[in-house]
Amino acid sequence: MTDDGTLDNASSDGEAVPGDLDQLLSAAIEAASRMLSADGEFYPFAVAMTDGGELVSPAVDPEDERPDADKVVDLLVEALRDGREMIRAAAVVSDVTMAGDAGQERDAIRVELEPREGDAVTVVVPYDEGPVLDEPFGMAGERRVFVG
Repeated sequence: MTDDGTLDNASSDGEAVPGDLDQLLSAAIEAASRMLSADGEFYPFAVAMTDGGELVSPAVDPEDERPDADKVVDLLVEALRDGREMIRAAAVVSDVTMAGDAGQERDAIRVELEPREGDAVTVVVPYDEGPVLDEPFGMAGERRVFVG
């Protein structure tokens, strides 16, 4: 994150440009909030920014009626990796529980952001029922889409 609270992005032809990760983060949190409002939870999903600046969301088929969230995340990462030549940044979004003392666990939206070039970052947004979003915080992320 930069001093002004925005996310760092690489900038060159066809690469992530300033604001890409911020756009992905905003779209991810907005979509997750809508699903939380409607259903109280959500399965993981992904959002990517094409080289042309369009936001797209890959669809995956876990082949189970109630798939394990980790399996869905793995399928989403695989789908993003398969299409990485056409995207300049990607986000994988999950509904997670943050560890805490017994009875103090918190639900959170986890957004794993990855530009084609530059560092990956994970942003976590704790929330209460409603959802009422709390202050987000970021940490270094893992590169899983634009690898190899």
